[in-house]
Amino acid sequence: MGANRLSGRANVKAPSQASNRRLLEVHRALIPVALIAEAVETLGDLLGAAGAPREIELDQRVTALAVSDRRRLGAVYDAMRETAVFRSIVTCEPLLAAARAATGARRLHSPFQHCVFRMALAGESWRGFGWHQDYPYNFLSEDFVTAWLPLTPAGPHNGSIDAAPTASDRIYPVQIRFKRDASSASLGTRDAFICERFHAAFEAEATKLELDPGDVALFHNRLVHRSGRNPGPRHRYSIQARFGDLLADEIAARDWRNRRSDGFDAFKQLHPDLVEYEEAS
Repeated sequence: MGANRLSGRANVKAPSQASNRRLLEVHRALIPVALIAEAVETLGDLLGAAGAPREIELDQRVTALAVSDRRRLGAVYDAMRETAVFRSIVTCEPLLAAARAATGARRLHSPFQHCVFRMALAGESWRGFGWHQDYPYNFLSEDFVTAWLPLTPAGPHNGSIDAAPTASDRIYPVQIRFKRDASSASLGTRDAFICERFHAAFEAEATKLELDPGDVALFHNRLVHRSGRNPGPRHRYSIQARFGDLLADEIAARDWRNRRSDGFDAFKQLHPDLVEYEEAS
């Protein structure tokens, strides 16, 4: 591994006066029930096609494939994003209407690489997603939002999302590090988590979201949050999509450049003062 870059303590960035959107909204039963059911059935079919026993229920199929062939389970992640039902969910009109209202956009900007499917497996503490803001990750227009929607119930029993809205009045400095597995081996991609010295304040006010299938948490890119580590015994399945304002001055001025790869390059170029540490390859 090459040398790491340490830029010293970075300053926080206050949002502009124009950025006054709500930080977090929960829309109950927003996604049609039929789409959620089709997505869960499609995931089960994919797991069966990948080699998991078809006669057992969904969580058991995931566990069986994780034990027998982790690489194949990874292929299921990618294949799920390529299904028709995945596209139908992230483009369904109730979701788009909520995103337009949240962003104030007349034309939505939603690059498909920022639409993801996740499985948070029970008991895998290394899979948790630490305290962060979506601003460095996706880097769309100033008021872009994330839609987080579970395919199965999400709450304290399987991790869900911890949110710290009252601490979300600024953009925090980050440390860019490689994702690592249970043995600390690099997974090749990187995260931009908020610097650890701020975490105690987040922990003190964190609330955990409880969502049913079809519910959507729609939150501003400035919201401080983390995806809780799943204590089990049930796995957690979710879809995330991002929506910005396609015609916003700030995204048009940079030719609609956003985070199209793992490098956080757009964020680093505009906010070098907010990158406190970067782990080199």
